[in-house]
Amino acid sequence: MVDKGKNLILVGCGKRGLGHLSAMKKFNKVPDIFCDFNPKSLENLNNTHRNSDFYTDLESLNKLINKSSKYYAVIAVDAKSNYKVAKTLLEKGINVLMEKPPGLSTNEAEKLIDISKDLNLDCFIGFDRRFNPYVAKSIEIIKDYGEIFNLQAEFNKDINEWIGHRAFDENLLDKMVLESPIHSIDLINYLSSSSIKNVNGFSRRIGSKYRTSFSALIEYENGASGTINSSYLTSGRSEKYSIHAKNCSIYLDGINSGKIFYKSKIYEMEISEDLTSTEIQMKNYLEYVYDDKKFNGAKIEESLNIFRITEKMFDNTFN
Repeated sequence: MVDKGKNLILVGCGKRGLGHLSAMKKFNKVPDIFCDFNPKSLENLNNTHRNSDFYTDLESLNKLINKSSKYYAVIAVDAKSNYKVAKTLLEKGINVLMEKPPGLSTNEAEKLIDISKDLNLDCFIGFDRRFNPYVAKSIEIIKDYGEIFNLQAEFNKDINEWIGHRAFDENLLDKMVLESPIHSIDLINYLSSSSIKNVNGFSRRIGSKYRTSFSALIEYENGASGTINSSYLTSGRSEKYSIHAKNCSIYLDGINSGKIFYKSKIYEMEISEDLTSTEIQMKNYLEYVYDDKKFNGAKIEESLNIFRITEKMFDNTFN
């Protein structure tokens, strides 16, 4: 049985989980414990990670919980299961870094907040755009031009790719802004450096029985404004951001390239960082786990601002 004083758990060993495992290995770390509800997902890992423990259900983790040790989980299950798994692990006394979304409603997020506070645990959400090199460079550049006064985000996908997929139930399919576009909502909230003053939002069911169009206009307490638009009727994936301060604007395309507009000239953003957003986030998280350093990721409390926006969209739904 694994017990190293600090134990790292990976819950969910499908595509998402293997992505996190790859990031861990880049920094010479592997989970002490693997957990997946599908035994087949563990077969290959069991052969290649013989010093780790393997479980196919969360209740079996009770066998290894040692009150004198600390446990840290990375949750990489399907989106509809995130809340249930996070709640169960927190109740067992395990700190978590969970994939998005942190539930499907304000009520679920508030329950995770209450549990983590009552048990003095950390609950983080994997909004890795915060760690993106182009985002970090944008913050560095634009701070020289005063406060950001306008933010625009766009995230588009095709809902037809997910209809019938086992990981997406009817509830999630009707709230797909909580799937990938939630990254965009978190990012503009993060870049605003402010709490929300007012939100106007709506959604539409176009070309589907599910919501496929989402829009919001946000007013922040510091005077900045933000807009979010998302369509789930596109034939591909696109993600774009516009960041505006006095005399300087930055445009990010797919968070893999960026342009700086300054004094009527356009400059290509140059990045020297070789690590991906996920890898940088994982590096920071592993330093938090093993070296007691601060983790700069999103705290569960910050999700309340996200749900304030998305639930305004859901409350105003049109055909």
